Amino acid sequence: MGILPLCRGMRAVLGWQWVPNEYAGNPLREAVMAESARNDPGRMTPEYNYEHFSLAHRTLDRLEGVREGEPAPDFIASRLDGTPVRLSDYRGRPVVLEAGSVTCPMYERGIDRMNALAFRYPDVAFLVLYTREAHPGERLGPHRNMDDKINAARFVAEADSEGRTILVDDLDGSAHRQYGMLPNTVHVIDPDGAVVFRSMWNDPSVVEHALRRMRSGGDPSTLRPRFRPAPPKVLLRILHRAGWQALRDFAVAFPRVVWVHLKRWWTASQGSTGSRARQRPLGGW
Repeated sequence: MGILPLCRGMRAVLGWQWVPNEYAGNPLREAVMAESARNDPGRMTPEYNYEHFSLAHRTLDRLEGVREGEPAPDFIASRLDGTPVRLSDYRGRPVVLEAGSVTCPMYERGIDRMNALAFRYPDVAFLVLYTREAHPGERLGPHRNMDDKINAARFVAEADSEGRTILVDDLDGSAHRQYGMLPNTVHVIDPDGAVVFRSMWNDPSVVEHALRRMRSGGDPSTLRPRFRPAPPKVLLRILHRAGWQALRDFAVAFPRVVWVHLKRWWTASQGSTGSRARQRPLGGW
């Protein structure tokens, strides 16, 4: 299915506007940026916060970063109320960490279902790692500073009724890089801080299966999530929210996106789904 037929419903797409910034002068920005500099002083922010979506900014044939059975890398981020937080602050509880942004249709389509899942599992810490913009446009472009990033994250909470705790990554994506750097990854972490399940794309139903397996002593890493694209209505609304540039960039990349996912599906269907058991460490963070 091409992008042009989807554009017929564009008149029904909602608009977008910035949320006023209330965090000017917040010293947390300096702490977060200092953490990024300590991790890798040579990183260039523009390379991470790209201006145009394309597959050149990501690898869709595999998920990089921490794997199942490995300690979940700790990081420092910002809550929307301006307080700093580390992932290790949640040690002792199961954690579901999903990456997302206001211009990511894959993230936006699952907000309601993930909120419902968080309600059903109150003992689990459901966290959203706010990353770079997946589909930047002229209305919502790449983050130039932490004010931009916090404003975008607050918009998700207020306009899209995101009820989970949002952790805003630093401007260079220090945490995002450690967890695969794709726009909508999900990682399930056990109370000891070890990753027990991860996926390139979040699927709330699979996340629930992973939580149940973890509770019952099973191995969530053997679950095989399937890629399900965002519905056209969601796709158009989110791209239009970012701006027409985001829609144009997606239309250009669309054929290759389809090809990459078809190739991954074919490879997975032909391969073996044998055991992926790994030695589990005592803990992470």
